[in-house]
Amino acid sequence: MTDKIALVMGGGAGTGRATVMAFAAAGYQVVVADINEEGGQGTLDLLQSSDGEGIFVHANMGNTEDIRKVIQAARDTYGALHAVSNNAALGTPNKPITEIEEDEWDRCMGVTLKGVWLCLKYQLPLIEESGGGAIVNIASVSGMRGEAHQSAYAAAKGGVLTLSKAAAVEYAKRGVRVNTICPGGINTGGMQFYLKNMPEMRDKVMNAHAMGRLAEAEEIADAVVFLCSENASFITGHDLVVDGGALIRSNVLDL
Repeated sequence: MTDKIALVMGGGAGTGRATVMAFAAAGYQVVVADINEEGGQGTLDLLQSSDGEGIFVHANMGNTEDIRKVIQAARDTYGALHAVSNNAALGTPNKPITEIEEDEWDRCMGVTLKGVWLCLKYQLPLIEESGGGAIVNIASVSGMRGEAHQSAYAAAKGGVLTLSKAAAVEYAKRGVRVNTICPGGINTGGMQFYLKNMPEMRDKVMNAHAMGRLAEAEEIADAVVFLCSENASFITGHDLVVDGGALIRSNVLDL
C-alpha cells in the first residue's frame, strides 16, 4: 500500500496512458479506467512491467454505473483516492453546426461533459474522505475559443471549464482542488491517423502552434501530475493552457 492513489479515466492510450505512467513515476498506485479493455489492460501491463502498481477497471465514462464501479474498485482495493485525471472525451465528425445530427450531439455531450460531471459526482466524496487531493479535468483550447466544424466538442469542453470552476469553489475549503488543462494538438495515435489520411493538413496543423509542433503526450501528463502535487497546493479553479502557443499564434503573419 502507498499513501498516494491516483485514478486516470481514459487511461488506455495516448495522453491517458502517459498520465498513468507519470503518476506511477511520482510514486502513486494507479487505477486505470477505460472503455477499451485491450488498451486499458495494455496500460496496466506497461505499468507493472515498469515496477508500478495498479489495477484496471473496464468502464464507460458516460455510464453512471460504470463510474460508480470504478470508485468502488478504488475504495475496495486501496481505501482512498488522492489524485484524478479525467481524460476521456468523444467528438463528432467534422461538420458545420447545421449538419450535426442530434444523436451525434448527444453522444458527444454524454461523454465529454456529462461524463466529467458524473466523475466529479462520485470522485469528490472519496477524495474528501481520503484527506483531500486534486482533480484535473482535461479540457481543450477549443473550449476556450470555439472550433469550426467541431462545435459540439468545443461546447462540451467549454462546459468542462465552467463545471470545473464550480466544483473548485464548492470544495476549496474541503481539501479538494479542481483544475483543468487545455491542450492544443497532441501527438497521439488519433492525430497521427488523422494526418496520415489528410496529409495536406500536416503543415497547417503544425503551423497552428507557435512552436511549430504538437505536444507529446508526456508533456500533458507532466502538467497533470504537477497540478495534483503539493507544488500546486494554492492553485484551484485554474485553466492551465499547454498548447505550444496555439492560442497566441497569429493567423496574419507567416512566422
